[in-house]
Formats: sequence, C-alpha cells, structure tokens
Amino acid sequence: MATPTSVPALPLRRNGKPQSCEPCRKGKAACGHELPTCNRCAKRGITSQCVYHPAPLTRLPSLPSPGDGARIQKRTAAGARTSPSLANSWASNTVSNLLFLVNQQAEGTSDVEISSSEFLGPTSFSAVFKDNQASIGEDLLGANNDDDMSPDPSGDQEQWWKAERLSLGIGILKHFPDRQLCARLLTRHVHYCDVELHIPSMKYCLESIWSTYGNFLAEPRSPDVLSTLVQTLLRNGLKPVPHCRSTGEWLESFTGQNLRWEILGTFFAVFGLAVMTMPDWGSRATPSDSLKPWINVNGLDEDRRKYAHKMSECTEACLILCDDSGAVNEFVIWLMHHIHTLNSYYSGDASRQIWKRHGALASAITSLGLHRGSDTHNAPSFMVSELRKRIFASVFAQDKQLATFTGRPPALSRRYSNCQLPIDLTDEELMADGDELIIILSNLDADGWRTDPHIHPATMNRAWMLLAMIRDEILEVSLGPTMEYSTIRRDDIKQRSDETYAKLPSYLQYQPEDPLSLQTAELLIIRINLSLEFCLNRFLLQRLPDDGSQQNKQDLLNTAKEMLDRIIILSANRDRLVDFQAGLAWASVYFGIPAAGVLAVELLKQSKYPNLYPLTLPRSDVIQNLSIFIGCLGAVRPTQGNYTLCVRMRKVIRRILDQVLEPAPSFNPQLTPTSMEEESPQFVPDIDISSVMGPTDDPDFAEWLHSVDWTKGPWVDSY
Repeated sequence: MATPTSVPALPLRRNGKPQSCEPCRKGKAACGHELPTCNRCAKRGITSQCVYHPAPLTRLPSLPSPGDGARIQKRTAAGARTSPSLANSWASNTVSNLLFLVNQQAEGTSDVEISSSEFLGPTSFSAVFKDNQASIGEDLLGANNDDDMSPDPSGDQEQWWKAERLSLGIGILKHFPDRQLCARLLTRHVHYCDVELHIPSMKYCLESIWSTYGNFLAEPRSPDVLSTLVQTLLRNGLKPVPHCRSTGEWLESFTGQNLRWEILGTFFAVFGLAVMTMPDWGSRATPSDSLKPWINVNGLDEDRRKYAHKMSECTEACLILCDDSGAVNEFVIWLMHHIHTLNSYYSGDASRQIWKRHGALASAITSLGLHRGSDTHNAPSFMVSELRKRIFASVFAQDKQLATFTGRPPALSRRYSNCQLPIDLTDEELMADGDELIIILSNLDADGWRTDPHIHPATMNRAWMLLAMIRDEILEVSLGPTMEYSTIRRDDIKQRSDETYAKLPSYLQYQPEDPLSLQTAELLIIRINLSLEFCLNRFLLQRLPDDGSQQNKQDLLNTAKEMLDRIIILSANRDRLVDFQAGLAWASVYFGIPAAGVLAVELLKQSKYPNLYPLTLPRSDVIQNLSIFIGCLGAVRPTQGNYTLCVRMRKVIRRILDQVLEPAPSFNPQLTPTSMEEESPQFVPDIDISSVMGPTDDPDFAEWLHSVDWTKGPWVDSY
C-alpha cells in the first residue's frame, strides 16, 4: 500500500533498507519503521523524538545550488584566487595521469563490503534466515542494525575530498561536450548503435543536465566552478539508488540534482561510440557527420580517434568513482556495458582487456540478480522491468558472441538464468500504463512480437536473445567435455535452431530472392546479420566430431560458402551502408573469417589433390569470393581494434590464392584409375602448408599456418 501523500517517504540507508528512527538507532534497538512514528517510540511515549534522519552519520560540506555557478564564475573572472593545491593538480594532471594515481591508491585498499541490496541466492549464507523469516520475526532479523555496525564515516569520507578525487572529477567534467555537440552525438548513437538504452529517458536526462548544471558547464570552465559540481556528484554517489514506486520517481533518481557518475559515464561512452562509428566518407543521410576525419569541439577541429579515446578515458574515470562508492545498480551495468563496447573498437574482441571487462560485467549482472529475471526485484514500473530485461538480453547475447570468437567458456549460462525475453515495444510504448498499456499489449501476437513490420531496439534484442540461447547449448557441446557430446544431441540442437529462426517474424528473415533495392540499408544489414548468426550456429554444429561421413563435410562447405556469399552482398552494398561501417567490419571478422578459412583450406586441398578430393567445391566461385573478401578485410580501418587480425587474414588468403592460381593442378601419373578406386576418397592427405607456400617474408608465418586447422578449435591467438 502506498504511503499517504501527507506523510513523507521513509528514508533509506546505503544498503537500501529502511532507515531507523533516531531513538532506536542510538539505543541499538530494532526499529519497526512505522510512519509517522514507530511503535516502539509510541509505547515509550517519546513520539516527539521519533525522527527519521536521512543521513545521521554524514558530515559533508554544504554545497551551493546550481544557480550559484554564475556567481562563482563572475568572482573567479574578477580575480578570485583558486586553491593552490587544486590549481596545481588541475594544471599538471591529465585524465590519464589521474586515472593512474587513483588506481595506485585503490590497490592499497582491501576492505570488502557486502551490501544487502545485492542479490544473494538460495545457497547463500543468509538463505536459511530468509527462508524462515516468518517464523523468526522481523525484530530478530532487524537486530543487526547496519547503522550501528557501520564505522563512523567521518574519517572514511575524508578521502572523497582528497586532491586526486577532486582533480579526477574536474578532469572528467572539463571534457564533457557542449550542449549542441551532446545532442548531435546522442542522435547519431540512437540511429545507428544502441539497442538497450531507453532513448526518451536519456534525452530527458541530458536535458536535465544542462537545465540544472548549465551554469557550471558554461565556457570557460574553471576548476573552482567545476569542483562544486564534482562535490555534488560525489555526494550523490554515496547514496544508493532509492526504491522507486513509479517511472517518474525512477527518472528523478538519476536526473537533475540526483545526477550520478554512472549516468555521466554512460553519456561519455555513448559520445565515444558515436564518434568511432562515423563513416570516413560522405553520406546523404548524415552530411554533418561525414567527409571529415575530425570533429568540431568548441570551435576547434579535433581528430575523431583521439577524441573518442578521450571519451573512453572519461568513462573509465567515472567507473572508478562508482567503484569507490561500492554502488551496484542497473546504471553501473549500463556504464560497464558501453565501456566494453567502446573498448572493443580500440583493442579488438580477442584482447585480454576486453575479456577482463566482460568478466566484470557478467559479475555485476549476477550480483544485481538480473539473471533471475525481473521477478527478483520489485521493479517500480512495467517500463523499468522491461529495461532490465533488455540489458540482460544484450549482455547475454554479447557473452555468446565473445565466447564463440575466442573459443572460451561463456560467463553467463542459460542454466542459471531465467532468460526472459523483452516484449517487442517501442521506447514510447514502454512509458504507457493502465488501460493504454493493456491496449498496446493486446496488439502483440502470442509470442510477444509486433504485428506490424517495423523494427525497433526491442525487436533486435528479442531476436539476438533467441539465437543466443541456442548458441549457449552449442558452446556447451563444443567447449565442454567430449563425453557429453553425442550426434543425437547435435541433431536435436540443429533441429531446434532451425525452428527458432523459422519462428522469427518474416520481416526479420533474409530471403535471397527479395530485391535488394526494395530494402532499406538498416533492414538489409539487420536481416543479413541475423541470418549470419543463424548460419554460424549451423556452422559450429557441423564442425563437431562426426562419424566421418562425407555429407556432413559437404554441409560444412555449403554453409561456409553461404556465409561468405552474404558477406559479399554487404560489401557490394557498402555505399548504401555507409552509416553502418562498424557493423560491416564486425561481420567480416566474426562471420567472414571462419567461413573464409574453411573454404581457403579446402580449396588448397582440392588444388593439390584434385583426383582424390571427394567434395563438391565450386572452384571459380570460391576463388572470386575469397578475392572480394580480401577487399572486405582491407576496408577495415587501422583505427579499429580488429585491424591487425584482418591484416593477418588477408595475408593468409592471398598466399593461398597465389598457390592455387599460379601452379595449375597437375595429374599424378602414378595414380591409375585402379589405384584411384582403391584409394578411399574419404581421406585426403594432409597438406604441408609450409612447403606449398614457398619462401615468405615472415619466418613465423609458415609455422603458424601449418599448425592451423580452421575446421577445429580457436586459432585467433595462435599466431
């Protein structure tokens, strides 16, 4: 039952539990948390002393209001002196240096705090008490008063105002884009990148930043003015995200005066992604984002790569400040997910840094309990519940892609997750409630899909999640113990994979006979990417050990050729897909390299042993497509993290094609028709690749290429 409007809401402690009144807190007694006075104080006749202090142990300096920013700026411009320590720290430290200093300081701390707001499962240390809560009673369970168990924060909180933290925050705010650039970058990211953020909420939040703190962020930005805003953010970071009862309360919990480092860091990541995904050449759709390798910042042209790297540093700094506060909430997960995506543009998807980031993200997901579905947490509204499903679905699908790419076990498993699918609604429809929401939901089909052929972020989220759940089963078989593998299980997974893709709405399925000219660029890349994800599931199943039948090997070749054909279609429409270059590069690496690797090796085997090769491989088509694929890999920009891998693969395919095309296939006179019939066509001799490649300019290349079997296991990191 909601609290009456005439009674103020009960304050919450840092762990999310209700605040005890002052008499109960000081007396170390279990408070009943009743409003307006608790029962214990009423029985003792001290109702006048029963006060719920919002922060009884907090001693923080008073902070001026946002409107004071103009007065501070005026005083500074008139000659007011800046604090010497702050000025020296500001002048001598960049964000990179300050990140190093803060990390060094953090390494010396070892205190571990378990917040009661974090998810604890049925095997946890507290499960027996939670299961018997009705029998034990609230008084006994509440006897452990966290307010009294917590140390006096007056000493600990002094570290928040040390020069390193303050300078780091000032450095972050110094690089926040101006209002016009913020709107431009957010718009680009919305159109071409994001599938899990709620865009109306992000736009509302960005507008609230400028309406509330516009005076602080006005140019020129002085350290004194920014330090005031930094202290506000640090103070907000000490507070847990409150339990909200409505969408409006949820929005207010991280906007305006309640702005948090998590939200600010997410904006920095969004801006960095928007810059990194801008095309290198012109586009009629987005003329302001194209034609220049730089971006205009405060009237100055700045290199886009360097600017995006600066945004990445600011996101890392925001995450450090969030970690200091011990906050674990959905906003931190938003931030970590976008940092992971942004870092992949720099270091590549096979780097240790990316894997480390992803592990931390998966841990945060389970710590908050999002893997158990929205029922675990009492979401304040239908919209917030759906947003939690979206972020989990996005991270779950990303987890399967990264595990496939590296050949390592996934960090999240469907066996320990509810894997609830987000409903296929637009961002605007999510904000509906009451009868309006009921009408909207009634327009969906029985599986939760829209009936109109329009694709929205939730549409993509659902589709990727469905395919990712099948991929999770495939990875169990591919990466798990061999004793758990059987052809029966493989065939069962394949059948369910086919059924899953067939049940997707028809407007999401790629049909080769559909005219490309009638499909928009966005629809084309979405359809082909989904079909490639489905083909990759089939490809991985066909790579599993079998009984040596030629049919399975032929099916693998056919699937690899189908995948490469669709990569070529994307490349042929590169001009139409100018705003999706990042997606093209990812498709070439993630889908194209495994398929091209299988075809290249089989082509080499066919050329060396033409009379023994038992499979059907269209030599001319494969050679042409591999040649085009070399160009696809060459189109990956040097600024992207997977560039080195693409260069290496281009070298491999080019040398194989040279070997295939230069010496014409020759007939071995020692093989008579009789001996050819006696020779089993199922066993083509292994190729000594180092001998057929000839001299190379890379002494390690031949050894690496000879050791690679592109039809089995990961090979990305072997060279």
